[in-house]
Amino acid sequence: MFSKASLHFLKRTARRFSKLVSVNGKKYKVPSNFKEPAYDMNHIQNDSKVLLLRHGNTLFNLTYDKIFHDKGYGQEILDFWHDDNYRDSPLSEFGIEQCKYASQFADKLDIDMVLISPLRRTLQTAHYVLRNHPQKEEIKYVIHPGIREHVYGYCEMTRNWEKKYNEEYKHMFPNLDASLMMKEDGHYDELFYSKNFQPEVSEKFSGMSKKTIDHIIMEAARDNFPRAAESYESTCDRTLGVKEYVRNYLKNRNPENDHKKILLVTHCVTLRVWMGDWSGMSKPYQDFPKNSYWVSNCEFFPDTQYNYSSSL
Repeated sequence: MFSKASLHFLKRTARRFSKLVSVNGKKYKVPSNFKEPAYDMNHIQNDSKVLLLRHGNTLFNLTYDKIFHDKGYGQEILDFWHDDNYRDSPLSEFGIEQCKYASQFADKLDIDMVLISPLRRTLQTAHYVLRNHPQKEEIKYVIHPGIREHVYGYCEMTRNWEKKYNEEYKHMFPNLDASLMMKEDGHYDELFYSKNFQPEVSEKFSGMSKKTIDHIIMEAARDNFPRAAESYESTCDRTLGVKEYVRNYLKNRNPENDHKKILLVTHCVTLRVWMGDWSGMSKPYQDFPKNSYWVSNCEFFPDTQYNYSSSL
């Protein structure tokens, strides 16, 4: 059950959302500043070898937008990050419809491999966007923890990931590879979201239980506010590792697939860090990188670092 405070916010702010958007013939009430994703096939099908996709709208997104619209970026937002009801938030009904609508554009793409963040919303997005793809059976699907979201709060943290993988996620895709989530003991890493954290936080993790590590992360979220629990440097380092993974894959894949794209299904802040320019910025980074683009829910964005006509 949601807290009384969360329910109060939902009721109090609902009337302030006057904009209606239509997806697949269904209408949804959204904030007045809602930015609809642009689906331009000339843009999506450009020369880039790598195409980025942000997950669809989530239950977390809906409530966050309502709080932000009403109260701004303050204590109420921080308290919302600490609401365990939104841990690993799934797609909303609106988000599922966004994915179904986006699938008509994805179906026109030649796709070789899909990298997917381990969080529930990205796995659901990849499933709904690609479930009817004409090459679905040939596409390689890889769960990559390196493109998880920048950790702000419980929404970026999971519970019983291995159980959900065995009962749900592995049945969503053919050819699904979750080996990057595997630990040496043969189990999946339930704490993948705590990896590569900045030393001043991660040094407290040693020997601690998952519950305690979660608590340490949430303390960091409170201490670092208005920035996130995780530092920009940590997320930057993770994305550099994934870029190297992609670069090696492109160099070594079958030449017959050189015309095909790699699709990354990931998150808003991770995408901004991935695409941004950090040159000239001093560490520790206090803000997003230069030239980073705010990708809307379920929006495709080509990564021109990997252009068909450019050398690797």
